[in-house]
Amino acid sequence: MKVQSILPNYTGAGLKVTTNLDKRCNNEVYENNPQGMHNYNENLYSCLISNINFTAENRSRRRVPSIDYFEYKNLSPHMKQILRKKYENFSKDVNPEELENSKEKYLPLKDDRVMKQFIKVCDLYRGLRNEPILCLGRSPKWFLNTALWMKDGIDDYKCVSFSKYWYRNSPDGLVRMNSCAPTEEEKKAYKRYLKRIQADPKHIVDVHNKTGKKVVITDYINSGKGACSFLDIMSEIAEEEGVLEDFAKSIRIFGIGCLEYMENMYYDDQEIPIPKVQLPERLWPYYKDIPQEFHDMPLEVFEQMLINENTNECRSSYYPHETWTVYQPNRFRTGMLSEKKLAELKKKCPKNTSNYTTAMRDYRNLLNFRILDYLNENGLLRENLNSKQWD
Repeated sequence: MKVQSILPNYTGAGLKVTTNLDKRCNNEVYENNPQGMHNYNENLYSCLISNINFTAENRSRRRVPSIDYFEYKNLSPHMKQILRKKYENFSKDVNPEELENSKEKYLPLKDDRVMKQFIKVCDLYRGLRNEPILCLGRSPKWFLNTALWMKDGIDDYKCVSFSKYWYRNSPDGLVRMNSCAPTEEEKKAYKRYLKRIQADPKHIVDVHNKTGKKVVITDYINSGKGACSFLDIMSEIAEEEGVLEDFAKSIRIFGIGCLEYMENMYYDDQEIPIPKVQLPERLWPYYKDIPQEFHDMPLEVFEQMLINENTNECRSSYYPHETWTVYQPNRFRTGMLSEKKLAELKKKCPKNTSNYTTAMRDYRNLLNFRILDYLNENGLLRENLNSKQWD
């Protein structure tokens, strides 16, 4: 049987990249000239984006175009200058009511000092460039994508959507709250999702057997409740499929977080524990087989890139177990759920059931641009990217 890597095979080598901005310009020119004038110059190209604003009356047509690695590489110097201005003026132009948190309307990483600290965290992931990586939820995505864009960075990673938890703190550690755990129907739906994206326990075991390397599960770790919940359902599936021990021996945990943030939550006389994932009961016999490491980051980076609701919510979908039977994230582009799916979500899980607004998309695209632009200006951007970028 041929074993597929947990890293999807996607090559862009030799492909001609047409940017979304190019397509928009073509459409604009055609609309203004029904005879079909498709030749446009940079003045018109620049005019279209320079007129983009964040006001409600223009949001259906005028917004910052999609910016990823490939889009950035095709931008002219003049276009980059315009986007730099858009990035700087975001807090002035944006409609705060369209943001996840209207009180936090700034864009992160404006300060080069904080950007340098952010890059250092991304360097940690760059050190995993020869490892199969499984990104748990949306928290590590900004760091992983930046590591993907950097010279000598990672070549790819797999992302599995997962939100919420069903473990709670107690004096004796984390305790499973059965009443809050997924139903049988939800677990079956999540199992189908894992198999579809090739992140189920059997596939992880296959990757380990093929490469001889443990799959790195990475997440933001504080109490470890979320990661413990994820490993709970993964170990249950592994047990059902007869690969529990093999699964345990095929993974390791790479946590990120902020000790200074944790210090602010403890009393002065309390000892601050190093964050660690408490394993669910099924994995207790294998705790020596599942190595863990934790990496601290500066408070400013943590506040801007991990717990800022706007930064978090513009990167991926909220996917608690109440929604597992409603849809599978890999079947939809970010924030592009149908109205029918939204109506189903509102019944199942009222939190976060609206499509991404224009402002939130602009937020994501401008932050992408800022990171890519900084890497490029400082000689840190890789020459070619032959792998898929996870939105």
